[in-house]
Amino acid sequence: MFNEEYELLLKKSTEVAPDWLKNDIEGIMDKAGNHCGVSYVISELHEGYTFNLKHIMSAINFSDEWARVSKERLNFIDNNIDIIVAIYNEIKGHK
Repeated sequence: MFNEEYELLLKKSTEVAPDWLKNDIEGIMDKAGNHCGVSYVISELHEGYTFNLKHIMSAINFSDEWARVSKERLNFIDNNIDIIVAIYNEIKGHK
């Protein structure tokens, strides 16, 4: 694939990226300030959806919805690092 085709595909992918991803990246960058790198953002995204208190509270209420949502989001994060980097760069460029 040529670089121009990749750039076009990446641009289209960022346009249709899920809102939760864009909002999470913006939130992480707002909290961390101007000195956070893309690896920090990816790490925080991953940490936000790995096993935590939300999973326990969901299990107490006999609901597996959060486990399902977090699994889907972790899968998306792991398989779309290039899109996360592009969204990060886009947000960083607007600040």
